[in-house]
Formats: sequence, structure tokens, C-alpha cells
Amino acid sequence: MRHGKLDFDGVDPELGMHLLSLHWNRQHHSFLITYRPAFMRDMACNGPYFSKLLLNAIYFGASKFSNRPEVRRDPNDVRTAGWTFRMRVKELLGSALDRSEITTIQALLVMTSSLFALGDERSAAWLYAGTAFRMIIDLGMHVDATMLTNMRRLSDEDLEIRRRVFWGAFVVDKIQSLYQGRPASLQDFDTKVSLSFLDNYEELEEWQPFAYSDVESYPGSPAYSVSTFTQLCKLSLILNAILNKVYSERSSARSPEELLATLKSLDLQLKNWHDAIPDHLRFNPSTTQITPPPHVVSLLALYNVLQILLHRPFVAEGHLHTTDLSVAITSFSTCTVAANRIIHLLQAYDHTYSIRRAPYLISYATYVAATIFVRVAAQKEGGSRAHASLRACFSIFKKNQETNWAVRRAGNVILHLMSRMGVNLDTHSSEADGRKPSRPLQEVVALDQAPYISGEGSHLDAMTVASYGTPRSGEIDDSELDIDMIIQSFIRQDNRSNEGQVYLDSAENPLAGSDTTPFGTQGNMASAIMPHYEETYPGPRFDDDMLFGFNGSLQDSMMYD
Repeated sequence: MRHGKLDFDGVDPELGMHLLSLHWNRQHHSFLITYRPAFMRDMACNGPYFSKLLLNAIYFGASKFSNRPEVRRDPNDVRTAGWTFRMRVKELLGSALDRSEITTIQALLVMTSSLFALGDERSAAWLYAGTAFRMIIDLGMHVDATMLTNMRRLSDEDLEIRRRVFWGAFVVDKIQSLYQGRPASLQDFDTKVSLSFLDNYEELEEWQPFAYSDVESYPGSPAYSVSTFTQLCKLSLILNAILNKVYSERSSARSPEELLATLKSLDLQLKNWHDAIPDHLRFNPSTTQITPPPHVVSLLALYNVLQILLHRPFVAEGHLHTTDLSVAITSFSTCTVAANRIIHLLQAYDHTYSIRRAPYLISYATYVAATIFVRVAAQKEGGSRAHASLRACFSIFKKNQETNWAVRRAGNVILHLMSRMGVNLDTHSSEADGRKPSRPLQEVVALDQAPYISGEGSHLDAMTVASYGTPRSGEIDDSELDIDMIIQSFIRQDNRSNEGQVYLDSAENPLAGSDTTPFGTQGNMASAIMPHYEETYPGPRFDDDMLFGFNGSLQDSMMYD
């Protein structure tokens, strides 16, 4: 079907434009993969940068953010949004796999991000992404065309699209690797593609949050699309190094001195990245009145996630791999500051746009921060900032799980970690008379009844937000914490055999398999081979709050309805 000259593939033109507009307005971590000018032009003339496969992938990804019931198989269930478009993608994908095409790569990458957020489609997401990466290599897109003497002459538009698609795939690869606990496919040492983009129109294009239905008023902002994407690609290069050097299987063979050198080097890279970002991408929620577009906030949240991802293993394994306890102290201090900043950023995000329609990255950042807040709260009174921040985390989980079903797992893991560490969020307990909370944890903060932070419902209480400053000026004073207790909190207890023996995420654990490593992949995602609780609580261990591989398919049995 055509509307004017545009091919909407049988979809009502008004609905089709609605979904396309949602796609480009909701600029997530892969938003420049689909180059809008070329796509819309070729949509009218059946040119090379349009395909019905890509069109329906965009429809599918945008549908879950639409309030229109006609995009859902069940009008009352947002999880059925885009079902018709997904079936159309499957139908069109068969013949598309016979030949590598840029539009097929784009469609597969868009589907990857959309499927992963459903929670039970992670294998499909991984396989779609892997096919896209192979097509990129097949087309030689991992090397900039300007460097290939035998490459046919390409237009500036061709070069721009190839660069955007490659770097979009590079980002998706790192995010999927982080979530699923698997080796990254696209390595920077195997590639050479310029990070210089030619079309800056989208950079200063006026951005309005029309895709965020909860926004009552917003003054508008330049989109900052290109600079945000460029900085995201640079941050993904650092993430790639963290995954390779800290979370890979090879890390187990490295000496403490090598690991500490890695920590210093990667920490410096993160600092340099933050120091070098353009001023218009800087955002301090405590001093800046206007919140930047959501993709800018997400970028800064990811930066703080990487701080925790890098430093937390040096706390969890500190007494095994270092002789200087100050390393563990400094690393945990860095983690608490990063966790505080994440909550501060998310408070601004929620206040301006509402967290309900945020991308999955926001909930992952919340989960990562919560793993730190639990350990602080375990050493604090019930009215502490850490407890309030944990309540904020559960509020985010509850709101965001409507469009990102995988969020349920995050809530369950944190609940059971709290239970193991004796942290209770019973807001009904009286602090005035010193009474301790007595209600069961599951009654207090069950994920389907997570307490909101304020009576306003959709916004986080500003009192939960810690300072955006240095470790010494943060609201959570980690100088008062028992670092030995923090380290011990990462130790697993095997209740099934060898009673009383404790094991770490390392080769010390005879039940963890030969691939277990102190900082590496299997050590963090080994729930399938993990010791179980006692007979009174059968099932996999929920208290293993891994960061790398948290949403891998091996953890499917941890997903409770």
C-alpha cells in the first residue's frame, strides 16, 4: 500500500507515520543505525536504503511505546504490542538471509534490542545480532571504505550510512555482551572505522518528547543526536576493554599486579572520557534546571554503570587479589559515588519524562546501583539514604517492567540479596521508638507491590538522591562502613554440602566448573551450576548479584512470574 509515494507495507499510513515518528523520537543506544533521510527518501522510490523488512522491524520496536490498542494482539497487554509486525519480519527474513544487505543488518539490530527487553527472547536477540555482525564482516563494513583501494567509489551518504551502521552494531554488541555474559563479537583491534560523521543535521534538530506521553511540558532542546552517539561509541570502546580485561576467562591467569595495572588504566580512560565530553552533554541534576533529552541522560547513566562494572570486582575479590586493602576501600568508594549519581540522574529522568517508558538500560543501571545500596544499607539504620535509594530502585523496577519485562528478574535478585543480608524496607516500622521492622521482606517490597517513594506516584522523592559530588561529599558516607563486611557480602555459602565452607566467584569453588574465573565470565553467570539453597528454599540462588551476564539465558530459571 502507498500513501502518496510512501510504501507502508499494508499498514494504515497514519499509524505507520506514528510508529516511524516514535522510533526516531525515542533515541536509544542504537538510534543512528537507521539513517532517516535516506530511509524516508527510498521509502518513496524503493531505493537501496529502504526495505519492508526494516520497516516492519521499526514498527515492531516502536509498538511497545505506543498507547494505541490496534498495535497489540491483546489490547490490554502491552507485551503483545507489535505481534503482527514481528510475524511479518519472520516472513520477510527468510529470503533476506541469502545475501548481506545494509537494510537487513539494520533490521536485525533493531529487532535485537526490541526482543531482548521482552525478557524471554534473549536467545533470539543474540542470534539476530550475531547474524548482523557476520553480514557486516561480509560487506567489509568493519574497515572504513576510504581505506580500501579496491572498494568501488562510494558517495558521502554511503560512507555515512556504513559508519553509522557499523558503530551502531558495535554498541549493540557490547551491550548484549554485558547483559548476556558472552564474549563480544566485534573487537576494536579487528576493525578500523572512522568515528567522524558527516551529517550533523540531527545534532541541532529541535527535539520534543512527544513519544513520552507522561510529559506535561518541556521547553525543547537540541537533539544532540550525533555528539551523543559519538560519545556512546567512545564509551563502548572502554566497555569493550573492561569486558576483555576484567570479565574474560583470561583474567584468571593474570597476576594481582597486572590486574591492578588494568584497573588504573581503565579508570584513567573513564576519567578522560568524562573530562572530554562536550559541555552540552554535561548534566548535574542538582544545578542544571533543564533536563537534557533522555538519550543524553542514558549516556551519563551508562558511564556510571561502567564505573561500578570496573571497580566492584576489586572489592568482591579484594582480599584474594590484592595485598593492599586500600584498593578495595577506594574501589567501593567509587562504586557508592557512581550508584548515587545513577539515582540522581534517574530522579531527573523520571521527573521530566517518567521512567515508565524508559529503555531497558535504565533499569539495568538501577539494578547495578541497587547491588551497592544493599551493601551500604546492611550497615545502616532503616531510615538511611541507602534504604531510601533502595526504595527508589524498586519504584523504578515496578514502573519500567511494563515495557521491559526482563526487569522482573532484577527486582527478584535484589529482593533475595536483601533477605540474605538482613535489609528490610518496611516503611511502617517506627524509628522513633527504636522498633525494628518485623514484617516479612516479601510482604514489604514484593515487586508487584513495590512502594513508591512519594505520594505523587510517578516521581522519585528528591530526598532519596545523593550528592553528585566526590566520595567525601556524598550523602552516603562510606568512610563509616566496615570494608571487611562488604567483602564478605560477596562470599557465597554452600548450604548443600561441606557445611560451613565458603566459596568465592573463583576457581576455589569446586562446584563452579573448570571455566570459573575470579573476575570472569563463568564466575559471574554460573547460576546453572551454582549450589542451591536448603530444602526449604529449592531453586537457583537469587543472591548471586552478578553484573556481567545478569540477563543471560542460563538464568532463565530465575525468572519468576
